[in-house]
Amino acid sequence: MIMNKNKVTFLVLAVAAVIFSAAYLTGVWTPNVVSSPEPSADPTGSPQTTESPSPTPRVTPKPTVSRVPLPTSDGRTSFIDEAVPWNLLLGQASCELQGEIKFLNQRTYDNQDALFVYKGVDHPARNIFWTVTPQDDISIGPNLFGKIVLPNGESLLGITLPENPKSKKYELTAKIQYGRLVDKDGKFVTEGGSVVVFEKQCVGKTTVVLP
Repeated sequence: MIMNKNKVTFLVLAVAAVIFSAAYLTGVWTPNVVSSPEPSADPTGSPQTTESPSPTPRVTPKPTVSRVPLPTSDGRTSFIDEAVPWNLLLGQASCELQGEIKFLNQRTYDNQDALFVYKGVDHPARNIFWTVTPQDDISIGPNLFGKIVLPNGESLLGITLPENPKSKKYELTAKIQYGRLVDKDGKFVTEGGSVVVFEKQCVGKTTVVLP
């Protein structure tokens, strides 16, 4: 009988050991494992994801078209030492020489209606080119449109003789520079074009007579 009890006890312990081993292997006893957390969800149930910031767009500046501005006239039609508005300059320029200058001596002369007349000059920096026939070292003015009225006007001539003139009589002729705002078709415009500088031969002549 004692042997039977020992056998029964042994069998009970063996069965218990088998059950304990099976329970451990099937995960009834699960060890603590540290794992990375899952992405949290917002209240609506959608997972929250971290978005990379959007790159700042690069703005490439557009090329600008260089245009000549329209000078401000303030209602004026006469200008000194400043540009003339393009809306007053839609035709060609012109110029004319007239009259005679009589020298009484080397330094004194009598101006007999000797005038330089011009129209349509746009800027005080435009030149006046003089020709003396026969050629000699005579100084003539004005030779620039600074200090005289633009775009239209007239000016007396200033003459300085060389120390030893070659002739007793000279003829003066001239040509002028003038600018216009011109479009791609070659038309004079008030805006949106390019400045083109022209030359204009003056009509007429002025005679210089020495004593």
